[in-house]
Amino acid sequence: DALPIYDSLQQHVNSHASASVSVLGTVSEGNDQDTSRFEVALRAKRASEEGLNLFNSKPRKGIEYLIANGRLERDAKAVALYLSRTESLDATMVGEYLGESDSFCVSVMHAYTDLKSMTGMTFDGALRMYLSGFRLPGESQKIDRILEKFASRYCECNPGNFANAEAAFILSYSTIMLHTDAHNQMVKKKMTKDEFVRNNRGINDSGDLPYDLLSDLYDRT
Repeated sequence: DALPIYDSLQQHVNSHASASVSVLGTVSEGNDQDTSRFEVALRAKRASEEGLNLFNSKPRKGIEYLIANGRLERDAKAVALYLSRTESLDATMVGEYLGESDSFCVSVMHAYTDLKSMTGMTFDGALRMYLSGFRLPGESQKIDRILEKFASRYCECNPGNFANAEAAFILSYSTIMLHTDAHNQMVKKKMTKDEFVRNNRGINDSGDLPYDLLSDLYDRT
């Protein structure tokens, strides 16, 4: 009679042992999955940091690194959003990238500018907002490309304020020069309001911009 009881106990022990092995196997597999996810997340974080650091010294290489490592899409709007939203980017390097003549960089600059809503803003307020995210590059051709797109975008958002985008482009240059003149301590003889108004005569498709527009712009600068 003892043998059946022994066999029953043995089966019970074996059953618990099998269950324990099964649970341990499940826990082990779960830990492996967690470790794998952590390693993937860590690699992604490192790639993002490396790409950002590279951008801050060589912007085009930084963007290419981020794309190659799956941290950015090769898409103009995706890169524009990255440049617009990533706080640790060097403002000078952002300006250099946006001013590049490479076709992809130009498309990124256009997408970046189109992200900015300028509807109802004063001209100098829109320009100040636009330039708050980056520093204009030193090369004149790069400045031209950036300000031409700004002027086009401002006119798109505020139809009727200018005869054409060319007038807004010229005024953007003039406004930057006025700002530099007003705030550069090396400039001893500052531009007067009359000089500023006179410098911008005839720029609105051979016509003059309203005096109040130029006068208020001067006063705010």
